Amino acid sequence: MSTGSTTQTHSQLDDVALADFLHTLPDISRPIISEWFRSGHDVEWKADESPVTVADKTVERALREAIAARFPDDDILGEEHEDRRGSSGYAWVIDPIDGTRAFICGRPVFGTLIGLVRDDVPLAGFIDMPILDECYVAVGGSATLNRVPIRTSRVTSLAQARIATTSPEALLADSLDAFNRLSAAAATSTYGGDCHNYALLAAGHVDLVLEDGLATHDIMGVVEVIRSAGGIVTDKTGGAVSMAGTDSLLAAATAELHAAALEMMG
Repeated sequence: MSTGSTTQTHSQLDDVALADFLHTLPDISRPIISEWFRSGHDVEWKADESPVTVADKTVERALREAIAARFPDDDILGEEHEDRRGSSGYAWVIDPIDGTRAFICGRPVFGTLIGLVRDDVPLAGFIDMPILDECYVAVGGSATLNRVPIRTSRVTSLAQARIATTSPEALLADSLDAFNRLSAAAATSTYGGDCHNYALLAAGHVDLVLEDGLATHDIMGVVEVIRSAGGIVTDKTGGAVSMAGTDSLLAAATAELHAAALEMMG
């Protein structure tokens, strides 16, 4: 099946073709990001005091155009522009630059997230780390890094676990207390990373991630990457990840580790 610009419905698209389409998207987003990264560009601040750049807006617009050209009947939901509603029942959820604070500080650990969702269920995931040249794609229960299959670690106990979160400032008080308990029980812990933490978990380098204060566009691109690599992901209470209402994630390499972490969440 062609992976060119021909419009298609999802019933016409197999897993291989969908993965091939996702692998074309860095060709669109990376040149824009490279143009603006460490360029001294101006930063705008939103009402919630989070930063946004020209790169965020331009990358999202370009990705929207590519997706709409291929799947004109799908919803497209992004962080920086108005929602585009379709009739297919499928939705693409885009975060053009996850980790904008890292981006504006010249740190290379930020990524582009895209999730494909139907009936509130993530079907495919995409985490692209442009400066690191790491593209994680999950389709049909298979997760890859630069087209090479990946799997989570086999760690089952907190005592062996490597745990990560982006920032203690982003955790609510109960989550920060829980993270501190988990960190005290774990082999090691680390801060920073944004979406890269989930990618590293999928690839077997991190075992447990707890995040809070998330939006839908922070979540939908990473869920299927984790699950397809063999991991477990819920909200911090153990609830199902949903397009409506999920604002935290507890992701683990194995079911046993997830259960142990959930018990310690209190």
